[in-house]
Amino acid sequence: MKPMRNAVHLLFLAGWGLLGLFFTLKCLGSPAGLAAGLLAAGTFWLWLVGFAALTSVAVARFATPLAAVAVHAGTLCALALLPRVFPLSVMRFGLDVLRSA
Repeated sequence: MKPMRNAVHLLFLAGWGLLGLFFTLKCLGSPAGLAAGLLAAGTFWLWLVGFAALTSVAVARFATPLAAVAVHAGTLCALALLPRVFPLSVMRFGLDVLRSA
């Protein structure tokens, strides 16, 4: 079961990576300028590294592929509960990118 759990986890992270690629290309062509676009894209990639680390640690504690789905869904639900104020808005940056896409 663990290879399937890892495959499901990798599939979710690959989806986030694909979303990040599209977001980065969108940011690089933004009318706000290259510096602002690079800052936004860099923030997303840093957020994704943190999200991947958090979910990888959580998914490793379970054995089934359904647990990987539950961990990702639970993490996104927990992030959705965070308010959109500065220190916490960085933690929910990827979720806001997903909503704007």
